[in-house]
Amino acid sequence: MQTKQVKLADEWNLIFHEKYTLFVDTEAQNKYSIIDGENDHVGMFTVNESSLEFHHSVYNLQHKVDFSTRTIEIKHQPYDEEGE
Repeated sequence: MQTKQVKLADEWNLIFHEKYTLFVDTEAQNKYSIIDGENDHVGMFTVNESSLEFHHSVYNLQHKVDFSTRTIEIKHQPYDEEGE
Protein backbone atom coordinates (compact mmCIF):
# COMPACT_ATOMS: atom_id res chain seq x y z
CA MET A 1 0.00 0.00 0.00
CA GLN A 2 1.42 3.37 -1.02
CA THR A 3 0.76 6.09 1.54
CA LYS A 4 1.23 9.81 1.95
CA GLN A 5 1.78 11.82 5.10
CA VAL A 6 0.55 15.34 5.84
CA LYS A 7 0.87 17.74 8.76
CA LEU A 8 -2.36 18.77 10.45
CA ALA A 9 -3.28 21.43 13.01
CA ASP A 10 -1.71 21.33 16.48
CA GLU A 11 1.29 19.31 15.24
CA TRP A 12 -0.75 16.20 14.35
CA ASN A 13 0.29 13.96 11.44
CA LEU A 14 -1.91 11.92 9.15
CA ILE A 15 -0.83 8.88 7.15
CA PHE A 16 -3.32 7.58 4.59
CA HIS A 17 -3.64 5.83 1.22
CA GLU A 18 -2.25 7.74 -1.76
CA LYS A 19 -5.59 7.50 -3.62
CA TYR A 20 -7.45 9.31 -0.83
CA THR A 21 -7.90 13.08 -0.67
CA LEU A 22 -7.89 15.23 2.46
CA PHE A 23 -10.13 18.29 2.81
CA VAL A 24 -9.95 20.97 5.49
CA ASP A 25 -13.09 22.69 6.80
CA THR A 26 -12.97 26.37 5.81
CA GLU A 27 -14.55 27.50 9.08
CA ALA A 28 -12.74 25.14 11.45
CA GLN A 29 -9.13 24.67 10.36
CA ASN A 30 -8.75 21.66 12.69
CA LYS A 31 -11.63 19.68 11.12
CA TYR A 32 -10.83 17.29 8.26
CA SER A 33 -12.58 14.96 5.83
CA ILE A 34 -11.05 12.08 3.91
CA ILE A 35 -12.58 11.16 0.54
CA ASP A 36 -11.71 8.11 -1.55
CA GLY A 37 -11.08 7.98 -5.30
CA GLU A 38 -14.78 7.41 -6.01
CA ASN A 39 -15.73 10.52 -3.98
CA ASP A 40 -17.12 8.43 -1.12
CA HIS A 41 -16.65 9.77 2.39
CA VAL A 42 -14.16 7.70 4.41
CA GLY A 43 -14.11 9.76 7.60
CA MET A 44 -14.44 13.15 9.27
CA PHE A 45 -12.49 14.12 12.37
CA THR A 46 -11.27 17.03 14.48
CA VAL A 47 -7.91 17.38 16.21
CA ASN A 48 -6.79 19.72 18.95
CA GLU A 49 -3.82 19.90 21.24
CA SER A 50 -4.84 16.96 23.43
CA SER A 51 -7.49 14.97 21.58
CA LEU A 52 -8.83 13.47 18.38
CA GLU A 53 -12.54 13.07 17.69
CA PHE A 54 -14.09 11.14 14.81
CA HIS A 55 -17.45 12.63 13.79
CA HIS A 56 -18.15 10.15 11.01
CA SER A 57 -16.43 7.17 9.42
CA VAL A 58 -17.19 4.21 7.22
CA TYR A 59 -18.46 1.30 9.28
CA ASN A 60 -15.22 -0.69 9.05
CA LEU A 61 -12.64 2.12 9.15
CA GLN A 62 -9.28 0.70 10.16
CA HIS A 63 -7.15 3.26 11.93
CA LYS A 64 -4.44 3.62 14.57
CA VAL A 65 -3.79 6.67 16.76
CA ASP A 66 -0.47 7.26 18.50
CA PHE A 67 -0.98 10.09 20.97
CA SER A 68 2.71 10.22 21.92
CA THR A 69 3.66 11.24 18.37
CA ARG A 70 0.28 12.76 17.45
CA THR A 71 0.00 10.46 14.46
CA ILE A 72 -3.21 9.15 12.92
CA GLU A 73 -2.74 6.26 10.54
CA ILE A 74 -5.68 5.35 8.32
CA LYS A 75 -5.05 1.72 7.40
CA HIS A 76 -8.28 1.50 5.45
CA GLN A 77 -7.69 0.88 1.73
CA PRO A 78 -9.82 1.60 -1.32
CA TYR A 79 -12.16 -1.14 -2.42
CA ASP A 80 -10.50 -3.30 -5.04
CA GLU A 81 -13.05 -4.78 -7.46
CA GLU A 82 -10.35 -6.73 -9.28
CA GLY A 83 -9.35 -8.47 -6.05
CA GLU A 84 -12.64 -10.36 -5.75
